[in-house]
Formats: sequence, C-alpha cells, structure tokens
Amino acid sequence: MLRTMKSFCLLFAVLICALLFSACRRAATNGATVTSALLPGALCSLNDGEGGYRAGKIVAVENDITFMQLFAERWSTRPALDQVRKAGRPAPIAFTAQTMAGMEPLLLGNGTISAEETEAYETWKQSKREIF
Repeated sequence: MLRTMKSFCLLFAVLICALLFSACRRAATNGATVTSALLPGALCSLNDGEGGYRAGKIVAVENDITFMQLFAERWSTRPALDQVRKAGRPAPIAFTAQTMAGMEPLLLGNGTISAEETEAYETWKQSKREIF
C-alpha cells in the first residue's frame, strides 16, 4: 500500500511539472517578447500598471535605457497593430530596462525611425532628462 501511494505521489508530481512546463511554454509563444529583443523601430504595447495599456515606438536602446515615443492614447485591452499605427501625439520618454520589463512589452510590429524621431532622441539625450 505504501509503495502504491509513493508511486501515485511521484506520478502526480510529474504530471504537475509537465502541466506547469507546458503552460509556461505556451505563454512564451503567445506573442510575448523579451525586453532585450525590442529594437529601434519596434512598435509595442505596454501594461501601464493602472489597469490599462499604452503603446510606443522604440527609437533607441543604449546602456540598458530604452528611449521611445509613447503615444497619448490609452486602451483597456492590449491594442492591435492597426490601432497603434493610428495613435497620435507621441511624447519622448526613456525607461530603464527594469521599468520596461515591468511593463510587459508586447512586440506588435517593426518600422523605421524617422529623422524627426532621431532628432528628438538626440535632443533628449543632450538635455539629461529624467529616466523612469
């Protein structure tokens, strides 16, 4: 009886581990992205930490600092790429790698950086503005 109980517990533990492993693997392939994979030109949605989502375009990544144009719009669910492309009123802002990771960025698509966006980054960089 004790041997049967041990076998049952071992089988149960293996099944739980397999379930957890498959759930983690499934979550990792559902469009989630690693912060370090976000490159200049990337359009991404961000969890704003207040029950909503924002979107932005990454302009530069330098020394664990991500500079982006953060759009003014706020959504109650993660926006789709077409919604983000229609967004307006971007504001320049910079985030640490830790802050970016906490906002759970989701890569929506890639684009190019305009001369105006590059200029905004250079201006920000020279001004020594705050990094969040």
